[in-house]
Amino acid sequence: MTLPFSVTAPEVLLVGLLLIGATLLLSAAARHHLSRGRRRTSLFLRATMLSLLVLALAGLQLALPVDRQTTVFVVDLSDSVGADGQSSALAFVREALEERPGGDQAAVVAFGRDALVERLPAELEDIDRIASVPTKSATDIGGALRLASALFPDETQKRIVLISDGNDTTGRGQAEAALASSRGIRIETYVVGLAGADEVILQRLHTPATARVGEEIEAEVTISSTVRQPATVRLYGDGRQIGVESVTLQPGLTRVVFTVEATEAGFHTFRAVVEAEQDTFSQNDRADSDTVVKGDPRILLVTGDPAVSANLASALEAERQDVTQLAPEQIPTDLAALATYDSIVLVDVPAERLGEARMTALQVYVRDVGRGLVMIGGEESFGAGGYSQTPLEEALPVDMEVRDRERQPDVALVVVIDKSGSMDACHCNTADRDMGTAITGIPKVDIGKEAILRAVAALTARDEFGVVSFNENAHWVIHTAPLGQVGDVEGQIAGIRPEGQTNIFAGLTAAVEELEQTTATRRHIVLLTDGWSSSGAYEDLLIRMRAANITLSAVGAGGGGANEFLSGLAEQGGGRYYPAVNPASIPDIFLKETQQVSGQQIVEESFFPIQTAESPILRGLEEGLPRLLGYNGTTPKPAAQTVLVSSRDDPVLAQWQYGLGRAVAWTSDATARWATNWVPWAGFNRFFSQLVSWTFPGEEADGLEAEFITEGDETTLRLRSVESDGTTRDFYETMARLTSPEIDSLGVRLDQVAPGTYEAPLGTLAPGAYAIRLDQTRAGETPLSRTVVLVAPTPAEYRLLGTNERLLAVLRGATGGRALETGAQAWTRDLAATTASRDLWPWLLLFALLLWPLDVAVRRVSVGRRDLALARAGTDARWRAWRGPSGRTAQVGGMLAAKDRAAGSRARAALYRQETVEGTTTDTADGSPTAEAPPPSTPSAATVPATAAPPAASPPPDTLARLRDARDRARRR
Repeated sequence: MTLPFSVTAPEVLLVGLLLIGATLLLSAAARHHLSRGRRRTSLFLRATMLSLLVLALAGLQLALPVDRQTTVFVVDLSDSVGADGQSSALAFVREALEERPGGDQAAVVAFGRDALVERLPAELEDIDRIASVPTKSATDIGGALRLASALFPDETQKRIVLISDGNDTTGRGQAEAALASSRGIRIETYVVGLAGADEVILQRLHTPATARVGEEIEAEVTISSTVRQPATVRLYGDGRQIGVESVTLQPGLTRVVFTVEATEAGFHTFRAVVEAEQDTFSQNDRADSDTVVKGDPRILLVTGDPAVSANLASALEAERQDVTQLAPEQIPTDLAALATYDSIVLVDVPAERLGEARMTALQVYVRDVGRGLVMIGGEESFGAGGYSQTPLEEALPVDMEVRDRERQPDVALVVVIDKSGSMDACHCNTADRDMGTAITGIPKVDIGKEAILRAVAALTARDEFGVVSFNENAHWVIHTAPLGQVGDVEGQIAGIRPEGQTNIFAGLTAAVEELEQTTATRRHIVLLTDGWSSSGAYEDLLIRMRAANITLSAVGAGGGGANEFLSGLAEQGGGRYYPAVNPASIPDIFLKETQQVSGQQIVEESFFPIQTAESPILRGLEEGLPRLLGYNGTTPKPAAQTVLVSSRDDPVLAQWQYGLGRAVAWTSDATARWATNWVPWAGFNRFFSQLVSWTFPGEEADGLEAEFITEGDETTLRLRSVESDGTTRDFYETMARLTSPEIDSLGVRLDQVAPGTYEAPLGTLAPGAYAIRLDQTRAGETPLSRTVVLVAPTPAEYRLLGTNERLLAVLRGATGGRALETGAQAWTRDLAATTASRDLWPWLLLFALLLWPLDVAVRRVSVGRRDLALARAGTDARWRAWRGPSGRTAQVGGMLAAKDRAAGSRARAALYRQETVEGTTTDTADGSPTAEAPPPSTPSAATVPATAAPPAASPPPDTLARLRDARDRARRR
């Protein structure tokens, strides 16, 4: 039999027992003036009080049975349930709430990938809709059960009603059901979902892991359908459609096989797509796969002008390298597509044509996928191409900025900025000159201010700098002076406000006049205008500029109608013209132009390259290298290996390891401009072939096979590693770096779980192709590496359709629940009895307080029989005094006196014992002493027997006095 009591702090009981025992021992050992009975009574009271206090501190509770229920409705809102299933779930909840007995509580939890509390436990009457919107692309039953279990009040019977299709994509539901059972929570289920709905699922696309050039690749597509219907199946390879089949799907599985010839080496990704009319979800209508085709190394040659890369492409092809040429805008940003190439070569390509997204993809391609990158110099390459502070600058072994400024010429740069009214907005490129709207809400003049700040950032304190604005006239904003003396540039240019007409000639004239006075080696003007003015004596001004060695570049803001005029000015001024159709590009143009002017971004002089380090790139070229006529100025990074330098000690050939890949910088070109003597040289093909080959990934290790293992939405990376003879590779340090389709990178460690088998959990992966670099190392063994592309499948939410009643049965069976058919069954009184604990400490403290004065009285006050008799006599006397003689007849008085003599003789004897002791007693006839008889209480001797009269002494003392006297006598004894 279980006792209905419990304590919250049982450790206090042990302390309490020790305290009670110590109290009893101390009381027994102490000297007492109390009688034995009083002493025992006192000990009993103290022990009782201490016990009550100890039980109060220990948190004594009384368990009382409760009959109130709380039901939490857990509603599945994931996509697999469907809209009709969600409506059925809400209808069931509303039906159940209508049947809720008074006093019972209800709560609602909505869930998909995450679980949300819709309603907290309360006496809920109705719910018209479910406002919570969980993520619907997955079903986490375990998380929903965990949240629901946490909502129950303590003093209630607990029931969870799970309303779902049972398609748990996380696999955590059974574990949470077991925990709920241990807490006395029953789980019951109500089934909703898409059972019977028309659906087509592309279950799998299978292609071989490897193939060789010239072989045929079989791509097998497996499709499941719930109904018989026609469908179209398409196969894509590397983003291009390579096959299409019209088929009739049967209920169950249908297989379609495509045959594809492997024509190119490298990674190839395939995607199959099925199209059918009777289909509920489109998310499960595709699948991906990949195949590695082995053959000659594949090189992607990126060039803005095929004529510039023609010599290089011929050299690589002559050395049996498979070359593909693309324009910068055609480079894929998909990492899986980039991984099909062993190395990518950029030939005189400006950064603005690549864009930030492609440069980031190339950086990850080298660092995380382990591929190669080569940059070839030219007028649009390195710093001159605008690569400063870009992802590609991080990937290359050289910095774009020339940091040895002592060898650079002094620079005087003046920015001439248009502040006319037209610079407050954008002109349309039409015959009229009506103003349009501002570009993205930012006036062109403000974009020009940002461009000035970008230009200043590329200068040093010793460079001279000035800003002159113009409308009808020229206005100096910053007079030309060393930048270190200029002060706050941003604050000074903030005052430029667009207004007035346009007079370009006035602005240029002011700039030329100040530059003629400087002693700088390089004098340059950058003109920013929308080009609406062409009047002025420009021919004479250009003559003055050439005489003073002043150059001019022009930027046409917004692509105004005077492009020919501005481009002509720039050409005659010895500079460059930039048609900035998009004004947002102006700051980058200014930075690029300033870098070209301020530093040695391009050095054109004749020199023989000087070898400073050994490198496989120069293998077989010991006879010497031809003369070069120019190169891009750069600075080698500390970790880079500089192989060739110029006569100025600037890097010409630099190489380094960047992450898992390699990168090479060739700062000269491969054309007749700077490499005039190299193009006809016999070693030209060998040099550039070895230069590119050095960046190829290392030899791919055999016996490394990787795959994704999926269970629900959880994905595990599994690696199988064996030697050529089948012997397993054990106890290797195994690392993998995954790069997602969104170019996000993740490094993981794989733990060995079986002979030759290594695994790492990855959680939930977005569908798509993942480039994975695998590396295995062990002391004393050759490092192993391989790059693979694995495909994460469609989320389980769209693969697990119908209803999983088996799982629902397991969940409710773990807690003794049942499948519900009506809402009223959610309140059935068949749950296990439960109790509510009530704290008893207030009552225990109250009883202890009530016993405390009693204990004090037992120890401090002594009351014997005589004291009680005296107290009674005193009480009677006060009663008679209060009643008084009035109203009594003689007969009544006599009767009372007789009663008093008969019942109260002992009390009176005790009351006057003291007087008797002092000599007021007499001897009776038999010689025994007796008290003197009191006088008659009434004057009538005929009706009342005579009695001895009481002494006529002073009246007896009051009751309290007599009690104090009795106490004193007891103490004296």
